[in-house]
Amino acid sequence: MAADGMVFDTAFTPWPVCTPARGTMWTGVYPHAHGLIDNLYGVDNAFATHSKTKLTVFDHLQAAGYLTAHFGKWHLGEIQPPFFDVWEECFNSRQGHWIDGKLDGEYRPDRATEASIAFLKRMQGCDQPFVMVQSYYPPHDPYSAPKRFYEPYRGHGVPFAGYYAAVSALDHNLTRIRDALAATGLVENTVVIYYTDHGDTFWYRREGEHKFVCHDDAIRIPLLVEGPGIAAGSRSAAPVGLQDLAPTLLDLAGASVPDGLHGRSLKPILMGAPPSDWRDDYYVENITHISKIEQRSLRTDEWKLIASANGAHELYNLAEDPEEELDVFLTPRPDGGFERFKHYPDFAPIIAELTGRMKATAAAIGDSRGSELARSVEDAIASRLAALA
Repeated sequence: MAADGMVFDTAFTPWPVCTPARGTMWTGVYPHAHGLIDNLYGVDNAFATHSKTKLTVFDHLQAAGYLTAHFGKWHLGEIQPPFFDVWEECFNSRQGHWIDGKLDGEYRPDRATEASIAFLKRMQGCDQPFVMVQSYYPPHDPYSAPKRFYEPYRGHGVPFAGYYAAVSALDHNLTRIRDALAATGLVENTVVIYYTDHGDTFWYRREGEHKFVCHDDAIRIPLLVEGPGIAAGSRSAAPVGLQDLAPTLLDLAGASVPDGLHGRSLKPILMGAPPSDWRDDYYVENITHISKIEQRSLRTDEWKLIASANGAHELYNLAEDPEEELDVFLTPRPDGGFERFKHYPDFAPIIAELTGRMKATAAAIGDSRGSELARSVEDAIASRLAALA
């Protein structure tokens, strides 16, 4: 796909948790706006009962004459919602990766892929346009995949070999879907978008389990797009996110894009004409897993600011510390006589700039809690800025 289409090098999730991210990808608004801010289980249709935003991109696409189909993990309800015409091998979440419960038995992604390929064959020669979602649960813990995909990783000192084996297994199934598009002739007028809802920290980050944090491990995602009019081997460094998916699908379908969305269509970027006013930073919302700390983050190419409700704000220099292991929010600072942080400057002016960006985005998308957290950062650095003046 990277060779045949466009790679987005800096793509992110707006909330590093399944249900909030999926709510955003299908509505085009941030989680604080649609209201789905934690994973949901035992709910029939989250959009009908829990979301403040009732209409999804699929409602709009149906109204535009599109057939809508979903295969695999949904995590926004237990039953088929009315905005899907086809609903096969679907489940909310918490299903095992193996249909029969046997390691190296029947892999659930294989079953879902077979169903989606059968759908593509049915659509061959059909005049009605369609949108199809193939959603896989892996590579999610418990990390496992068919044995044949472990070979490059197992026994080579690779931690979480099952995770990487699952990635390879999904690569295999994606190949099967792309081959089906070619065999049916649908590839000539179909756009394929590959992405995920969040990353994985492998329990490396305190407070986060394997997501639930604003670090790049959890928020940065793959995003590849191929299809007619998209230059082969092209790349974009524009910061993009899952809020851009819904307006992109509508734009590509020639359907009207509703007012009030927080995302923008990626179509101009895909067609080689990126808007001059595209965003140059990215805003993330989050509640940590362990202590339930509300957070907002503002990320640029060089810096990341994380504002936390408990006052433990963080700053990372991504240019020098892309692993985000050295928090420089408060420097220079005492550390029990070691003086290991004495040589660092006070980054309060940079924090102030990032806080201004955070406030501007929070105001633009109506995130009052984000505005409050940004103000708490301003209060925290006010005396430092005054001392530097």
